[in-house]
Amino acid sequence: QMLKGSLTCSNGAGIQVSAQLSSFAKQRIHVPILAAAIVTFLLHSNRGLIKSPSGGGSVADGAAFASIGLVDSKVRLGACVGSFQVCLLACLYLLKRRHGQKWQGANINALVPCMAIGWTIRFLCPVPAGVTDQAWSMLSIFVSMILAVVLRPLPPAATTIVALSAVVFTGTATLAQGLKAFTEEVVWLVLIAFFLAEGFHKTGLGDRIALNVIRVVGGTTLGLAYGLNFAELVVAAAMPCSAARAAAMFYPITKSVCKASGSDPNEGTESKCGKFLVECCYQATATSSCMFLTGAAQNYFVLKLADDVGIHLDHPFHTWFVAAVVPAFVSFLLTPLVALKLMPPESRTTPDAPKVAKQRLDEMGPISDDEKVFLFVMLGMVVLWASSSLIHVKPAITAFCGLGILLLTGVITWEDCAKNQQAWSTFVSFATLVGLAEMLKILGIVEWLSSVVTSKIRAAGLAQVPAFLVIITSYWLIHYLFASQVAHVSALFQPFLVMLVETGTPKIPALFALAFVSNLFATLTPYASAQSAVLFAGHYITPVEWYKAGFVYMLAYYIEWLVVGAAWWRLIGLV
Repeated sequence: QMLKGSLTCSNGAGIQVSAQLSSFAKQRIHVPILAAAIVTFLLHSNRGLIKSPSGGGSVADGAAFASIGLVDSKVRLGACVGSFQVCLLACLYLLKRRHGQKWQGANINALVPCMAIGWTIRFLCPVPAGVTDQAWSMLSIFVSMILAVVLRPLPPAATTIVALSAVVFTGTATLAQGLKAFTEEVVWLVLIAFFLAEGFHKTGLGDRIALNVIRVVGGTTLGLAYGLNFAELVVAAAMPCSAARAAAMFYPITKSVCKASGSDPNEGTESKCGKFLVECCYQATATSSCMFLTGAAQNYFVLKLADDVGIHLDHPFHTWFVAAVVPAFVSFLLTPLVALKLMPPESRTTPDAPKVAKQRLDEMGPISDDEKVFLFVMLGMVVLWASSSLIHVKPAITAFCGLGILLLTGVITWEDCAKNQQAWSTFVSFATLVGLAEMLKILGIVEWLSSVVTSKIRAAGLAQVPAFLVIITSYWLIHYLFASQVAHVSALFQPFLVMLVETGTPKIPALFALAFVSNLFATLTPYASAQSAVLFAGHYITPVEWYKAGFVYMLAYYIEWLVVGAAWWRLIGLV
């Protein structure tokens, strides 16, 4: 009955298929027959998602429907596409009913708004002047994909594959264009970063560094926070996976120290020192991700996106570090002090922390050969990355060589790489996001969006500095709507970068300003980044405290990076 009431269409073919589907639902006919009906419907509508012969768009707005004698092709095409989407959802619903608890397909409740927003943009919103139908179709699919990354009807990698298939099937882009980003160096650099993170975890080198710091400075709660943050900062120079660094390495260590000090949310003692230390651990990742280009995977992504709009950063590793080192170091000093005011620990001393660290170090024993090899390789890679502009060795080549040595020595095995599901999932989703974002640039969407917003800013009479503040603030606050840093960056980094440049901000400062904000907004909400969910699940910090701290830290970072960053950049000649 639900299907009968919901499946409607403005043309005869859609009504006929809707009636058939209702009948099938009543008779509980097998799903393969329903799928065949959907295919028949598509064929009957002349595959209404083909390129138009005029070349103006990715959808057949004219010739594909001329045989049916339709006057308004866009309206009728929208009806047919909408009917197809309803048929698809109906098919998924029946499959889910048949599988019950064993269903592993899409979350239909999350899928519906994703499909609806894409359909609305493509068929209800008028195509702006100067934008082709092909570009508008690309935008509608891209927005649907970004929303799906947030709502997660499927895992991100699966979501991007579905989006890519839609782009290719509708003729919005060719398969070669869709897969082009899989050959980009930055994509492979991110993949290798995950393998290196696995090496840190497997060898125990990261744990050893952190535990030694705790053993030396862990006598007080504040000293322990600075010690953990410093260890995180050191590891970030060679571990370009912020989520793994925070959630898989330092949070477990922090939690162990908290429980050893008698701070456990299960016992109602989270305020003793755990709340404070977990908040410091969480904020430290944002700071270290800003300081080093290798501190976060999305840092490579923003450089690629900037390069696509003609903003190239020479000597990237060195230039990035010089631009970030002073404001990031001030953030490093500021983070525990802000947490001390927001979440003051009941106990200001942690006498058990050095004991726990020493005990765990004794259990680990002396430094192993694998740790020595891994440390030697990572130090060599950092040196080569820092001097890449002088020796003309690309960062990706350095990463491949380092991984090759680790494979040859057995520190990392191919089995370790092959079973790293997070690495391969990120590789697929990252490459697809890069490719589709590049298509937005090629088809003119980024230029159009930037010109529209820039014209509004100019019409308001804003000078360079006020315009800079408005754009940066907007980019930061919009992250309340995102549950993924990569999704936010892929959707909005390019247009906001172009806006900054067109309103008078120099290219390189504009790039760095947005790049650093792309790391700092990871602490806004319990869903702002991948590591957020893990730390939030520990129940040391309540939702109200989390949102309050996120807003306070946003203000603190905003003021500190504006004041210190502007002064430092002027001193080094960046502005």
